[in-house]
This record gives sequence, C-alpha cells and structure tokens, in this order.
Amino acid sequence: MFHPSSALFKKTQCATNAFHFIRPSSAKLAKMTYLALVLVFCAFVSLSDPACFHELRKPGATYCMDGYDKSKHAFGSTWTNGRCIRCVCTSNGMNCCDTMHRAIIHTEGCTVKYDYSTCTFKVFHPKDPNIQCAYGAVGK
Repeated sequence: MFHPSSALFKKTQCATNAFHFIRPSSAKLAKMTYLALVLVFCAFVSLSDPACFHELRKPGATYCMDGYDKSKHAFGSTWTNGRCIRCVCTSNGMNCCDTMHRAIIHTEGCTVKYDYSTCTFKVFHPKDPNIQCAYGAVGK
C-alpha cells in the first residue's frame, strides 16, 4: 500500500482534498525496472551453486583444455578430472562443477582426508579414533 507522503502521490488543492497517483516518467520507470532486475539477479546468484564455473572457448580452439591436468577434450565430451571436478566441453567453452563436498570441521583436533580417486572424504581425530567428529559439508 502506498503511503500518501510517497513521491508517487501528490496532494491536490481541490474540494475533496484527495490524493492522485502521479505516473512516473519513463526514465524513472526504467530505473525502477533496472533496480528490480538487479535484485532478482542477486537472489539467483546467491541461490546458485558456488562450486561451478564456466570458461569461454579461446578463439580458434578446437577442443577444451582441463586447467587441472592440461588434458584436451573434444566438444560434446564430459569428464571428471583428478580433483573431482566434472566438466562438459561445448563449442562455446567448458562448464565445470565440483562433485565432492568440502568438509567444515566443528570438533577441535579433528582433521579431514580427501580421497580424490573416489571423490569422498573422511573426518577423523588422528590421536583418538573413538572421538566422534562433528562436521558439515559445503559445495557439490
């Protein structure tokens, strides 16, 4: 609901002492639309997967190159590299996402060991295996 003191309302000096809606100028409307789109975009960015990235194809390139192991991949191919990052090569570039969570350890003294051959990890206490380690995971 609009408040009468809003910039979109103007008090008139007529017998009814009514408020009338003032149509914003096209420039102001464009600015408001732009700000609304920016807010929507920010919401989508915060909801997106932060463990993904896109790399544009270099002009003239006929393949994609994995930045981790420098392996070359044909357009249309999909692979998972030695750091558990799955990539898809397209004629536009390379889209990659992390396939393994990253541990956030909550128990003091615990550590994490990543197994990149199986894309898994274990959280444990190196001095006392009987201690239950609390942790969370992010990514993927």
